[in-house]
Amino acid sequence: MLITILEMVNHYFGFFNVNTKFKGRLYTILGFIGSWYILYIAISFLTAARYLRGIALLLAFLGLMYVIYLNFMYYFTSKKPILDISPRIEKMIGGGQTNTTQLTTQPTFIIPNQGFYDQKQVLPTAVKSNNDEQKNIEELVTQLEGLGVYNEKNAYQGFNDEQIKNKLLVNDNHPVYANVTGFNVPYVKLHHEGTHVIIYGGLNEMQAIRLGEIIRIGLADTTSALEKFDIFLANVNIVGGQGKTLARSGFVEKEYPYTLKAEIAYTLKK
Repeated sequence: MLITILEMVNHYFGFFNVNTKFKGRLYTILGFIGSWYILYIAISFLTAARYLRGIALLLAFLGLMYVIYLNFMYYFTSKKPILDISPRIEKMIGGGQTNTTQLTTQPTFIIPNQGFYDQKQVLPTAVKSNNDEQKNIEELVTQLEGLGVYNEKNAYQGFNDEQIKNKLLVNDNHPVYANVTGFNVPYVKLHHEGTHVIIYGGLNEMQAIRLGEIIRIGLADTTSALEKFDIFLANVNIVGGQGKTLARSGFVEKEYPYTLKAEIAYTLKK
């Protein structure tokens, strides 16, 4: 019954933009309430002299209460739980945990590489890169790193672990990258190739290479958007690389593929 309730909650909340922390708190409360029903059944079995099942359910109740305690400490407080065995379990299955060293470097302010636009006239896009374009993106990242654009000493731009955790909770555990804002592409240009809108970029115009195709602008497909608007590149970043996501006992840090993140400014066609 408890599993059915949790599945229903997960199904209906899937229709809404609800962050991970809220869901975790809700499941913790529901789990706490439902666990007492297991205790009631365990006592019923023990009263009926069915000791094996009763003891098994009693142990299950204690195990669930321990997990609920861990969840409560994790989702409702900033304190570490007592007798937390989850790091050992995570280590056994290959997870990782980082230290909590706080950095003091201040975040860098990034100026958009295509100038300033009114944010009311700027839309996000979806960009698709084929295998060759993906290789071009990775090659460009290597060139930018060679120029010292990114310094590992400034990883995560000075965010401490608590700040990174908050960002992950707000953004539904989408990775926070070591190079938080991504690589600002020095030179970018839009090319219209029939009904396709292609992004070229590089260290400069002479070295510009094909990086990807814009397939959506805002909520509209590119073809529909072009019928109504004149579009301009507002900003192009490369995001990815080393990044962190949240696990029960800390962070998991790994390498993510580099992808192109582009914003488009638009005006109505005259």
